[in-house]
This record gives sequence, structure tokens and C-alpha cells, in this order.
Amino acid sequence: MLDKHKLDEKITQASKSILSYCMARVSDQHDAEDLAQDIIVEIMKSSGTIRDDKAFYGFMWAVAGNVYKQWCRKKASRKECELDYDICEKIDDDKSDVYLLRRELSLLAKRYRRATTLYYLENKSCAQISSDLSISESMVKYLLFKARKILKDGMNMERNFGEQSYNPKTLYIMYMGEGPNHYWDLVEGNMIRQNILWACYNDRLTEEDIALQIGVSLPYIENDLKKLVDTWLLVKDGSYYRTNVIILTEDFTKEKAVKLLPLQKQITGCITDFIGKHEEAIRDIGFYGSDMSKNSLKWQIACIILQHAYSKVADKYFVPGKAPLTAFGEHAFVWGQEHIDGGFNCCNISADEWNTNISMYFMDWVAKPNTHHNDFYSNPKLVKLYDKLVHGLVCESEKNPKLVKLCDRFAHGLLNEIEVYEREMLAELVRKGYARKQDGQVRASMPVFTKEEYERLILLLKPVIVNASELFEKMHAEITAVLRNHAPSHMNKQVESIACMSLFNDGAYTPVSILNKNDYLSTDWDADEIATAYVILK
Repeated sequence: MLDKHKLDEKITQASKSILSYCMARVSDQHDAEDLAQDIIVEIMKSSGTIRDDKAFYGFMWAVAGNVYKQWCRKKASRKECELDYDICEKIDDDKSDVYLLRRELSLLAKRYRRATTLYYLENKSCAQISSDLSISESMVKYLLFKARKILKDGMNMERNFGEQSYNPKTLYIMYMGEGPNHYWDLVEGNMIRQNILWACYNDRLTEEDIALQIGVSLPYIENDLKKLVDTWLLVKDGSYYRTNVIILTEDFTKEKAVKLLPLQKQITGCITDFIGKHEEAIRDIGFYGSDMSKNSLKWQIACIILQHAYSKVADKYFVPGKAPLTAFGEHAFVWGQEHIDGGFNCCNISADEWNTNISMYFMDWVAKPNTHHNDFYSNPKLVKLYDKLVHGLVCESEKNPKLVKLCDRFAHGLLNEIEVYEREMLAELVRKGYARKQDGQVRASMPVFTKEEYERLILLLKPVIVNASELFEKMHAEITAVLRNHAPSHMNKQVESIACMSLFNDGAYTPVSILNKNDYLSTDWDADEIATAYVILK
């Protein structure tokens, strides 16, 4: 049982979330504030049943849901209105009843609505409806009876559309794991699906509740509900739906940002100090591209440091095959975000998985990209062509004679021997900056490391990677604590993992943004150089 001091502290911390919960459901601000006050009072009255600290938030949201339902019942008013088999004739002269009937039909579940429209609007007999719907006549009569009761009860009720009916929210589905993000296209640009997920995030809602909350008639959202359930973004429990992913809300993001900024500034200091002291030693490794401009080198090394520092934390969660299974049969973490403010788009193309002699690593800077990993990820032939190009160049280097056996037609710049389709792709590589023409040959613009060179680089970077990873650990603890306060109780098991997903942007994107704003890292990219991607030879 919580003592009074701890209870007051918990309620104070959660008060903003409770008010946000109420504002999302009640259109009038004063009513929302009153409702929030009622919820807090009820939490305090019932606090004696809380087992310990960990149970508080689940208890809080359960109380919030119950108080909100009681509030809705109090707000509802009833009036008498007869409804029978002659429903259409009796309401012809009453426009208000016509409106109410149409409203209730728009909220009627599909099986009841279909039988009702066939009987009353298309004047079909029960026998005809039985044949059309492939059900028994007795079932048709039951559906009509049940529909009349639902319509009558609904017409007697006051219905309030939710805030999302006039102030819809946006939602982006993020993904980290095996394969592509199938969920992006599923939800991107589809405001109905986005707002269904928002509506069911803190509450278990029926189809009718969802239709009212987002202000869209039920016939128009039934297919979307089915699609969201089929892809496991939404879970259906009896007649109730609830969202099955954690959403990183704007409130969560603002609260988290304040706590993380001091740690993020420490990371920027680690990076600038280290590169300033070790730039010459990094170039002396002698990898292909080690003579790149100062700005490109700083981008490359900063990205590699942050990638490895993050991995030291994330590897606890990214155990192969241990991430949750998705509806598409792949293991991945899936979550939602209210806003996307830039960031990195990361992708690794593995030599073993793609049957090539190179692995490619991308950290695309979204705000002003120097690379687009999808140019390669969506085109395996282009990866294989770059493989040829890279090995042709490496073979010309006296530093790597053992790789001569891997050379192909590019080894001596014999571009006239490649296939026609490869000529076209090669031109595309040059046009997009991944390759450049020099001395009659085509050369790779990405830095290229042998395994030995990359191992030497990581050994050199080890002190700063360890330092940065310790700061990442502290950030992860802060993010987890804030997210646990904002996520619904039924998503509690995913909090630590999704906090780790948020950590990448918080630990990599934000520090790099600070360095960019301070002009340490410039996005005026140098011609013929790639600053945010590199290659490692197999």
C-alpha cells in the first residue's frame, strides 16, 4: 500500500496525463477539467487497494476509464420515442427523428445494418434477405428485431462526437527489425486508420464508440477495423477494440526532452573532443576514402561512434529472433509516433544475406539526405554492381594485394565489357553521387574498409564509444521512466523495448542536430563524397 506522500507524488506526476486523457474525450475544456478532478478524487478515495508502486498506473487508468463512463451516463438524457415495423412511415414528417434514425443507422453494426436496409429501404422479404445473406429466415427476423431495439435505444440517447471528429490526429508507425516496414504504407496518409488507433489507445471501445469518437459512420470504417486487426495493430476482445502498439505522444516527447538534454550535450562533447584529438590517427589507417574532406570525416566518425554506442544498449533487446513476431511473420519492434522531426534512417545490407562481397551501412540524414539507403535496399542488382565497382578499385591499391582474386571486369576499368543494363545503373550511381568519374574510370564515392582496417578504427574509437554508451544507458533509464507514466497499463511489457527504440533518435539524432546547429557538422555536402554511408569488404 502506498503511503500518502508517495501517492501525492504519483498523482502530481500523472496529473498532466490525466488532463490530456480528458481533453481527448471531452470537447469543452471546463468539463474536461472537472472530469480530471473527479478522476483524481476517485484515485485518492480508492488508493488503499493499490498493492505497490508498480501497480499505480494500471490502477490509475482503470479508475479513469470507469469515472469517464459514469460521467458519460450522467450526461446522457432520455426521451420517449416509439419505433416499430412501420418506422419509415411514422417518421416521414418529423425531420429531427429522420436525422436521429440516420445517425443510428450510421452506427449500426454491419450484420444488423445490412438486414435493416434490405428490409426497409429495398423492400425485400425475409425469404429474399435469407437468400441474399445466406442465413436462415429465423436469423433474419432476429437481426431485424435486434436492430429495431438498438435503433430505438440509440434514438433516445444523446450522442456526443469525440474531439477527433473535428480535430484529427496524425500517427506514424515506426519499425525496427527484420524486413521492410509493411506498416508504413498501411497507415501513412490514412487518417481514418490513424485516428482509430488513437481512439483505442487508452480505452477499450466498441465499433460504435470508435465511430463517434472519430466522427465517421460505421460502414466507412469496418474494412479499416478489420485490416488493423488482421495486422495486429489493433486487438479485438469480444466486442471491444484496443490499440496494440505503444504511441510516443507529444506530451511524452516534451517531458522526455527536458530530462535528456544535459546527457545529449555530454555526448556532443565526447564526439568533438575525440575527433579533434585523433583525426590524424584515423586518416593514417589508410582506408579507401581516408583523404575525404574534414566535414565528411567528422560525419562518418560521429555516425560510427553513435551507431556502436547505441548497439551496446540495444543488443540486449535485438537478440536475433527474440523481438516480437509481427503479423507478417517477421521479428520486429513496432510502435507509433505522433510526430516525426527529422532523424536518421538506418539500414545495413549484409554481405552474407545478400550474397555479395560487401556489406553497406547507411545512416541517412532525413532533413537533408546525403544518401538514400532505399536506392540499394530496393534494388539488389545495384548492390551487386557496387560490389563489382568497389572491388575493381581496391584491386588497384597496392595495400590490398590479397583481394586481387576478387576483381572482376572493373579491375582494370574495362567499362566497355559490362552489360547494357549495368551501364544504365552505373550512370545512375554517378548521377546520385554514389560513384564519380575520374581519370577515365568510375570510382566509388563511399569510404571502403577492409575487415582489418575497420577493426583498427573501432579499436581506436573504443574509449569514446564506451563513454557514449554509458550516457546512452542513463538516457534509456530516463526514457523508460517517462514512458511508463504515459503508456496504457496493458502495454507495460513493451515499455523498456520501445524506450530503447526511442533511444536511437534521442542519443544519435538529437546530439547530431546540436552539432549541426553549432556548425560543427555541415549539410553542405562535399561533391563526390558520401558522408553518411560506408562499405566493409567481406
